[in-house]
Amino acid sequence: MKKIDDGRWPAWLRSFRYRLVFFSSLTITVIIALFGIAVFTLFTLMELQRVDRVLSRASNEAMTYFENGKVFEPAAERNKPGFVVFQVYDEDLSLLFSAPPGSRTPAIPGALLTRPDTSGNHATLDTQRQRFLSRTWWVLPWNCLSVRDLWRVSISRATLSEKPVLLVTMIPLDPLLESRHLLFWMTALAGLAGIFFSLIVGKMVAGKAMKPLEEINRALSRVSIENMNIKVPPGETDREILEIVQHVKNMLQGLNQSVKNLQQFTSDAGHELRMPLAIMRGTVDVALLKERDSEYYIRKLQEIIYSIEDMQNLVGALLELARLDTIKGLDSKEPFDLLIVAEDSISNISPLIAKRGQTIKEKLEPAPTAGREAMILRLANNLLENASKHSPPGSFIGINTHLDTERKESVLEVWDHGPGLDPEEIRRCFDRFWRAEYSRTTPGFGLGLPLVQRIAQIHGAEIDIESRKGEGSLFRVRFPLDTEALKEYDFE
Repeated sequence: MKKIDDGRWPAWLRSFRYRLVFFSSLTITVIIALFGIAVFTLFTLMELQRVDRVLSRASNEAMTYFENGKVFEPAAERNKPGFVVFQVYDEDLSLLFSAPPGSRTPAIPGALLTRPDTSGNHATLDTQRQRFLSRTWWVLPWNCLSVRDLWRVSISRATLSEKPVLLVTMIPLDPLLESRHLLFWMTALAGLAGIFFSLIVGKMVAGKAMKPLEEINRALSRVSIENMNIKVPPGETDREILEIVQHVKNMLQGLNQSVKNLQQFTSDAGHELRMPLAIMRGTVDVALLKERDSEYYIRKLQEIIYSIEDMQNLVGALLELARLDTIKGLDSKEPFDLLIVAEDSISNISPLIAKRGQTIKEKLEPAPTAGREAMILRLANNLLENASKHSPPGSFIGINTHLDTERKESVLEVWDHGPGLDPEEIRRCFDRFWRAEYSRTTPGFGLGLPLVQRIAQIHGAEIDIESRKGEGSLFRVRFPLDTEALKEYDFE
């Protein structure tokens, strides 16, 4: 079978239905062939054993007669079951006589009479080729199809009239060959019938097995952005098919949610960008209504610069989120301590906190972990800035680092005395562009906490939030403990 131009097999050869029918039929064919060989071998061995018992009994009877000086004369009816022929050879391997008289039996060449592996044993003589057949000859079923004159032979040494002779006992194997011939064709016809019916049954079974898959295929062809739903095939369906359908449904639901999130993200980003653009456009339009003095234009240009900075900050946050979304995990990690990260973050955010008249309370203890220190510093900065943004002037903002040896975690905590969050707000606070009602008037775009969550996910960390309305909030980030680095710490 030739491959098509793109290097693959034709479509019908790559069909699951074809492979199912082919391999089921191939399996049945191999089973029938092995069963036929086993039947042939077992039947032949049993028949040869029966013939050998007759040979042994007849040879022993003949030797008993020879020892008494008599000549054993069996029946000469070749078609009679158990028909036995005797030949007696003298020491120079010449034939003395055959019994029964008048029986036409083939003479055995002297080279075969003196073979050491046939003396006292049974062998199969092929008179046409003048040789003994090997034992494996009977294993091959098609050997029975050739026309051969085969005899089962036993060669023994005896004494006749005080003269050493070779006694050859022979039985024709025509009945065995005929039985094998008949058994071969019966097995072959049964095998062909089995293969034929296996193809029919395999096609029916494959058709039934493929029906749910065809239903799934048709359902998937109807999936679109507007319709991301797939139904279970009607009727009885295998567990494996139901699992596939469930996995596809989960995948489509996740994709549907991702599309909705993307649409919401696009809408929110467009809204956030539209506002500074509208301010800039309004400022320019007002400035162009009439001639102004230079100070007025300078003031309006500064307002436009502030709007541009807001847009730059928004675009920068979006680009950073997009970059973090492409990171599935860290290929390499560097050891660092959350205590050092917290100190650097306090140094970065202190001017902003002091400007708002707020105070930082810190309780920093060693907390070694591993990852990217620059990312964790951004996480701590965002948490501190978020706490300061939502806390009233003159309030306290706290940051703690410590070890949780029982859970083998390094912990970073940031808390504030802001308005707090209810359970629904806690659930939504990591959504991009989401902002609580009380924070609508504060600067920001609702991207700080999503950045915190993504950085934590990249580092395999977990975020806990403890908050109540009017009681402030506590954000706790649990990082995996760097146990190797901890061994180098001296806590005494």
